[in-house]
Amino acid sequence: MKNIAIIGAGLMTKPMVDYFIDEFGYKIIMLNRTLSKAEKIIGNRPLGKALGWANNNTETLDRVIKDADIVISMVPKPLHIKVAKSCLKYKKNMITASYEIPELMALKEDVEKQGILILNELGEVPGMDHFGTQMLLEEIKNDGGRIISLNSYGSGIPAFESNNNPMGYKFSWDPRTVFVAAQTAGAYLVKGEKTYIPGDKLFEKFWFVDIDGLGTFETYPNKDVEKYIKPFGLDDDVSFYRGLLRYSGYCNNMSYMEALGLFDSEKVNNLNDKTFRQFTASLINAGSSPNIEQSVANYLKIKSNSDIIHRLKWLGLFDDILIPLDKGTNLDVLLNRMLEKMQYAPGEKDMIILHIEIIAGFKNGKKEKRIATMVVKGDPEGETAMSRAVALPTAIAARLVVDGVIKTTGLKMPPNLPELYKPALEELKKFGFEFLTKKIKLN
Repeated sequence: MKNIAIIGAGLMTKPMVDYFIDEFGYKIIMLNRTLSKAEKIIGNRPLGKALGWANNNTETLDRVIKDADIVISMVPKPLHIKVAKSCLKYKKNMITASYEIPELMALKEDVEKQGILILNELGEVPGMDHFGTQMLLEEIKNDGGRIISLNSYGSGIPAFESNNNPMGYKFSWDPRTVFVAAQTAGAYLVKGEKTYIPGDKLFEKFWFVDIDGLGTFETYPNKDVEKYIKPFGLDDDVSFYRGLLRYSGYCNNMSYMEALGLFDSEKVNNLNDKTFRQFTASLINAGSSPNIEQSVANYLKIKSNSDIIHRLKWLGLFDDILIPLDKGTNLDVLLNRMLEKMQYAPGEKDMIILHIEIIAGFKNGKKEKRIATMVVKGDPEGETAMSRAVALPTAIAARLVVDGVIKTTGLKMPPNLPELYKPALEELKKFGFEFLTKKIKLN
């Protein structure tokens, strides 16, 4: 019987535990800082065990990893290094859903020397978007085509029927992670020329994208595409964009909130006996302005009737209500309001969309657009679409490794591990995650 160690018990992990225990009868040991969270996920299933783990407690971590057949790290990125070092010590393979980080890549030689596999980027985005891209690229290659442009889009948003607040967004995953990603620089290629977008300009560089049968969405750049050029086998003069999808209005909302300093997660403020209205005034040094809404509009150089003013009011940032925090950062205050107003209510659904468009040229001079689209909604009585979209590809990849289907070693991600995507996509179909494809002749 296989022994799977899962480090972390966040919002994305329950479908993973269900997969290993209920589908395959593997043993699970789950470590988490808050023991009760891990215990709740395991439930009373005898094949599962929960343990408390403080981040500086290497003894517990080492003991669990030493006895594991494979390790899945679902902790915040900085803690991946602690997990990785323990995996290196005991020669254990490690899987994560996260983007590769420099600190992890610095362990490349040690990973190769120990002959283990550390496999990253296995969630929704990044993860299943890679699988869809690899599927289309291989089809085009087999048809003798050359890639001219590649656009890959991903999203985790409210389902259409649950998109019922003026922000056009609800939280189906860690809200702090949303804002970390919202300040991460992006870059894309146009005919081989790189356009770099600093993190503080990310939401100024958005545009609309139409997806047939779904509608029109805003998109903004998601990370730097350059590292994927060689693994995907693309030419140097390719146009390549990876972006996130949001409902209309999202990017301006984020841009204005960032301009007000609401994304600041560093400076801790004294919030005792301070109202939300006073807090908002302090962001722009407005003092005791009698019309803070107008002052905010003036600060942002917009009209007082602009959408963002109404949305800030809806959030409650102009309310004469005491902030329920003694101390906190600007982001803490913003999240307090957002988590009050932007959670999924009972019966509501989240939705993931993955959409990939590739334009390819062929020897006969013809061009085609190849498209792959996946849309999955959450179960209001069960798991969210996002939790399943992150957990299942990660769990499936881990099972393929622990069962010996994937035998490679080194630091990998799906784009440089081509033998992974086919068996992963085949199994994902059983859980309702399937790309629908079509071809469009362009000339």
